[in-house]
Amino acid sequence: MHDLITQILSHARGMWRYRWLSLLVSWLICMVGWPIVYSLPNVYEASTRVYVDTDSVLRPLLAGLTTETNVMGQVNIMTRTLLSRPHLEEVARETDLDLRAATPRAMERLIDRLRESIQIRGTKDQFYTITFTDRDPRMAHAIVQTLLANFVGDTLQTNRSDSEVAMRFLNEQIADHEARLVEAEERLAQFKKDNVGVMPNSTGDYYARLQHATAALEQLQVDLSLAERARNELRRQIAQEEPVLRGDSVTAEYDAKIAAVEDNLQSLSLSYTDKHPDVIATRDTLERLKEQRDEALASAPAGGTSDPMDLNPVYQSMKIELNATEVSIARLRAQIQQQQEDVLELQRSVDTIPVVEAELAKLNRDYGLTKARYEALLERLESANLTKDAEQSNEDVKFRVLDPPTIPLQPVGPDRILFLGVTMLFALGAGVLFSYAMNQVNPVFVGRSSFREVTAVPVLGTVSVILTPGQKFARNVQMGVFLFGVGLLLSAYVAAVVLRVPAVAMASKIAARVAA
Repeated sequence: MHDLITQILSHARGMWRYRWLSLLVSWLICMVGWPIVYSLPNVYEASTRVYVDTDSVLRPLLAGLTTETNVMGQVNIMTRTLLSRPHLEEVARETDLDLRAATPRAMERLIDRLRESIQIRGTKDQFYTITFTDRDPRMAHAIVQTLLANFVGDTLQTNRSDSEVAMRFLNEQIADHEARLVEAEERLAQFKKDNVGVMPNSTGDYYARLQHATAALEQLQVDLSLAERARNELRRQIAQEEPVLRGDSVTAEYDAKIAAVEDNLQSLSLSYTDKHPDVIATRDTLERLKEQRDEALASAPAGGTSDPMDLNPVYQSMKIELNATEVSIARLRAQIQQQQEDVLELQRSVDTIPVVEAELAKLNRDYGLTKARYEALLERLESANLTKDAEQSNEDVKFRVLDPPTIPLQPVGPDRILFLGVTMLFALGAGVLFSYAMNQVNPVFVGRSSFREVTAVPVLGTVSVILTPGQKFARNVQMGVFLFGVGLLLSAYVAAVVLRVPAVAMASKIAARVAA
């Protein structure tokens, strides 16, 4: 550690010999660098802040009726589109920025610088900031104003263009599907005309119809068998019944009523006692019926009668029922014959009807699919119309310019204080480096240790320099002048920082005169 300190002190003493040259180098660098910093062109920044409002009143009202558009997605895409080359070229032409480029290569550099200088930042709160820097404040304002107009207008135009493209596509598809639907209807109608006798009905397909017809035939045969049995039974009963009432037939009506009342009385006796009012009333009714029967029997003539009113009503009703049964049997036989013909016809069409039904099912399926797609397209078209109307009402998305772009009055760059300080530090470092280099080129021995290390010769002793009062005074003066030079350099730096505004104005005037 001691050797390192000794070596550092040795270099410092050697560099001290070139302190005047080091100070001169620092002054020269500052005198050249500071005017260069002053001559740097001012940079002006123009910006604007926009809020994208997507909370439309129509959105909840039209939920499910219109197509949901991803407005923020389109806005994010538009922010990237603004930095595309075609769009930047258009911005350069609209603001006359392209006049700065005289050659295609210069135009390339201009577009690249334009892309680097434009900053578009968005937040989750849907706030967007557009910033651009340029040496011309009016140009910076014009660029930001153009970008803002394009950002708002192109986003809305993109939404409308998308809706128009969608509606154009839907209209084309609807016209195409309408033609297909008409063609399918015509094919279906013509097929039904060509196969009118073998078309399926409400009972189902061929096999269902055959099964239904066979079942109907079997049911008719069962009904015919039952009807014939009923007819035979009626014939048997008619053969046993007298067509004309006799004496015993006179009391038949009373006997039937008496039997019914007796049955009722028996039922009441199971539920009530003999003194119950219903039981007593029923017994009275039974007694009266018996008395009426006896009176009718006593007044009836001994022989038959030829009066039509004395015909047996039971016999007559059975005759009527027999006639009706005969008619029903005849009808059932006719139906069975017709049903047998239908079954035979279906059995003969076993190779024809299934093919027709399969073709009909295919036509119906094609027609149904085409109709369903056509109706779905109509619904989509109506939804697209509502979406377009909502977009044209400018209620779907609103752009609120919170901070409109203005012509900047104060430059935002370059940071001349920083550049002046960097120049100052560079000048001081260059001066120190220059003295170090000179010491390395022209080294001297500043002590016994350095002499012994270099020559490896033993040092017996050293002789110190004894300065006269005049030499001491001269050395002190030199030290004062050097410190004054260093202090003056620092003061010049402070003055350069304080007077930078008028210095920049003067540098701008000089540059304008030189350019003129």
